[in-house]
Amino acid sequence: MFYNMFLLSLAKFLSGFAGYIYDIGIVIYLFSQTKSVAAIGGFFISQFLPALIILFTGKLIDTHNQKMLMFLSNLAKAAVFFLLLFEANIVFIYVATFFMNLLLEFESNTTQALMANLFSKGNLFKAASVINLLDSASLILAPVCASVIATNFSIQANLIIDIILYGITGLLYLLLPSGILGNIEKQKEEKKGYASIIKNKRILCTVLFWNFFMLCIGIASPLEISMIEDTLGMSSSWYGIGNTVEGIGMLLASGFVLGIIKKLKPENIILLGLFSAAMSYGVIGTAGNIGMYLLGAGLVGVTSTFCPLGFKTAVQIQSETNLVGRTFTASRFTILITRMIGSLLVGGMLTVWNIRVIYYLLAGFLVVTAVAYYFVNRQKELLH
Repeated sequence: MFYNMFLLSLAKFLSGFAGYIYDIGIVIYLFSQTKSVAAIGGFFISQFLPALIILFTGKLIDTHNQKMLMFLSNLAKAAVFFLLLFEANIVFIYVATFFMNLLLEFESNTTQALMANLFSKGNLFKAASVINLLDSASLILAPVCASVIATNFSIQANLIIDIILYGITGLLYLLLPSGILGNIEKQKEEKKGYASIIKNKRILCTVLFWNFFMLCIGIASPLEISMIEDTLGMSSSWYGIGNTVEGIGMLLASGFVLGIIKKLKPENIILLGLFSAAMSYGVIGTAGNIGMYLLGAGLVGVTSTFCPLGFKTAVQIQSETNLVGRTFTASRFTILITRMIGSLLVGGMLTVWNIRVIYYLLAGFLVVTAVAYYFVNRQKELLH
């Protein structure tokens, strides 16, 4: 178990580091070129459009060698960045981001299926927590690097680093044990895979509240850099620093989960995440200086550990092992569409309310969501 966890954690760290460098560097680059929240919203929307395609990859994930799929996906990401080296206009950035996130979503679902094959269900929560801890560390380091690169070098420097990191990540996946294969004989169960999501009320409930959470994330994500520059009057480099503080929040939350993991269930983590999300947006909305904003960013980091870890682990545990890939592609399809809708709504919302009011509305909605989630799970426990 340790060998598998070490390789998978290292691969996720390097891949996450590369992804954060790209996301943060590109957001700073786009905002410096356009000074437009709409342009940033377009970037985030191009991240979520792959959901329209990723739904159909579940069978591929469940029926093929998952470590080889991860190797090929990382090589493909390196190739996309190589092409971006020669053309970095806004339209091409959107196109490249679309293909990048198609691959990232494919990898996310493949990783969940891969983990279900590498670790027993009893160890899944622990393995996911350790991997999340390493991912948090990458979020601490990457934003600082991205900010330095974005302010001192051309966008090409950012891309070259990403190409190298994705190449190394692909090789790490090849070192995982052989024989990590989807069950070919289960191809006829594709329909059963999707039907099990609909029929399983526990999974449906989990995915529904995951969608509520992701709607808020979709609305809030394009607002961050505008809040820093336009509302607080700070340099865009603070966007990277804010992401570093988020990473610290993620790291602390991951350590908290690992410290008391035997006493926690995924449902507890989800509830904590929804309340911390509400607090984070409330703090950011009231922020009158960069210090208050960074406090909110730290709470966003706590949320970024609790909610994804809780939702993903709950779906893994509730799913049949041979159908994890299909379960996750269907789940991710819905939450990515919901997040994209949030990013589409934000431009219209800014014409009605100022940015602080939007943060207050998000905080209130998340409190209601958290309370509803508590009572729904309480009812399920009483029934059982």
